[in-house]
Amino acid sequence: MVDLGRGQTSAKPNFMHIQNEHYHIYNRGAHKAPIFLDGSDYWRFIALLYLANNTSKLSFKRMKPDQMFSCPRSDLVNIFAYCLMPNHFHLGLVEKTKNGIEIFMRKLCTAYVMYYNKKYDHSGTIFQGAYKEKHVDNDDYLRYLIQYIHLNPYGIEEPELMKTAKTEYLQQAIEYSKKYTHSSYMDYLGTIRPQTSIITKKINVEA
Repeated sequence: MVDLGRGQTSAKPNFMHIQNEHYHIYNRGAHKAPIFLDGSDYWRFIALLYLANNTSKLSFKRMKPDQMFSCPRSDLVNIFAYCLMPNHFHLGLVEKTKNGIEIFMRKLCTAYVMYYNKKYDHSGTIFQGAYKEKHVDNDDYLRYLIQYIHLNPYGIEEPELMKTAKTEYLQQAIEYSKKYTHSSYMDYLGTIRPQTSIITKKINVEA
């Protein structure tokens, strides 16, 4: 059993979120170490993106796979994009309720750390301090951010090209990312899958 309301994570940055505003939230493994070691790790974090986004406590106890992304909930945030990479993650969130992002990130990261530590006989946090965040204050930045999040996977195969992936190698980055299952890009492309319900606010942009 994993209790999503139990435990603590690293303190959040000293930042006051504004309701209905967009934010880029991200973090990486301590010392840049991997935080997802196999497919089941990615799947657990993706499931937590849905389950932790709830004003009530939830657990995996007696949770059937076909209920993972359909159980009733009262959202803390709107998730408009996400991408999980071997040693870091990116989330696009909208502050829906007061302190929603702070509560959601605490529940999400605490639950994943508890899972990771039990599975790999590890102790302590696995993240590099508190999560980082940037306020998305205009539409151009929002469009750029969604593209950036969804094209991140190209950096796995071509890490030295990541900075130019959206210019010189844009088409290659798009084609690679279309097949990457650990992000919300497939949901933007119209693929129907259980985890599509994670996305509660899609933004209409081309990527």
